[in-house]
Amino acid sequence: MRILVVGAGIIGAALADRLAGQDEVTLVEAEAPGAGTSGTSYAWFNANDPADPSYHRFRTAALSTWRDLAAGFGDPAWYRPVGNTIWADADDAKSRLADRVARLAGLGYAAELIDPGRLRELEPHVRVPRDALVAHYAGEGYVHGGSAARALTERARESGAVLVTGHRAVRLNTEGERVTGVRLDDGRDLDADLTICAAGRHSPALLATAGVVLPLVDPSEPGSAAPCLVATTSAAPGVVNGLVHAPGLSTRPAEDGGLVLEADDLDAGVDESASPALMEAVGAELLARARVLIPGLTADLVQIRRCVRPLPLDGYPLIGSQRPGLYTAVTHSGITLGPHLAVLIDQEIHGRTSPALDAYRPDRAAS
Repeated sequence: MRILVVGAGIIGAALADRLAGQDEVTLVEAEAPGAGTSGTSYAWFNANDPADPSYHRFRTAALSTWRDLAAGFGDPAWYRPVGNTIWADADDAKSRLADRVARLAGLGYAAELIDPGRLRELEPHVRVPRDALVAHYAGEGYVHGGSAARALTERARESGAVLVTGHRAVRLNTEGERVTGVRLDDGRDLDADLTICAAGRHSPALLATAGVVLPLVDPSEPGSAAPCLVATTSAAPGVVNGLVHAPGLSTRPAEDGGLVLEADDLDAGVDESASPALMEAVGAELLARARVLIPGLTADLVQIRRCVRPLPLDGYPLIGSQRPGLYTAVTHSGITLGPHLAVLIDQEIHGRTSPALDAYRPDRAAS
């Protein structure tokens, strides 16, 4: 089968890697593999929300798929299953955290409350209030998304996939109701038996060229929740060992030895109209918070990036056929779910049922 995958973020790269060798795969990427959201996001893989047990199980299965995938690469440096430490210091937040840990533990997830001694073993350099309630999720971690996407893409190429970079797919080509491929921004047409749209935030615009609607949060709307700001610092080796989620700041090690910084409460104003001055101010606040969290931190900011996340309106993945010859694979949780989705989509497009995807079809809002 001739399969055209649009988008070489973590989902598209994992799909190309999975399908190459058994199908004739072409992977189209406007920039470079992992250069978009996958390479700029906080990139935390987890299944630590018990609110929807079915979706929790889906995400837990995805963590297992990540372990298997990484083992096939010889446990690469871009896959970091280092655990996640989180705490709460306000009474209502403590209650919510304790409830979450109890519910997750009841589902068999690696979730526990820890004492100060254990916290010092895990993260000796962070400052935590004496009265904080601290939890640890041992099975979580992060991915260096750009490096992961590049590694998956390279292995796909070694298995025969063709990579087309530097050109954006600007239109879906059709014959009647069937999608037959895409047109690139240089006028070339790429034909396929199946086109898989894994273009993340850019998917609605591409799908609209064939009259197909995808319910994503619009990142261009003022105050949109889709954009966020992620900052990285200069080298700060060893000051943080795993993921740390403190009130007001999330941080983890960066690929080059610095820190990655993000804070949900600072994202509200960082939409596509945000000025460079505003982004610099948010970055400065992130660094100030990091220096409170990690006493003695001397690192400086080296990069401030706007990351635009593909956010389905109801929060759940959008996976499945939308027209003959067209399959869509878009989700907010691409880092967590990407390789697992590739396995399930591979099964489905080759005639094997994937009931785990049934709850996440793109047309569910209309059904």
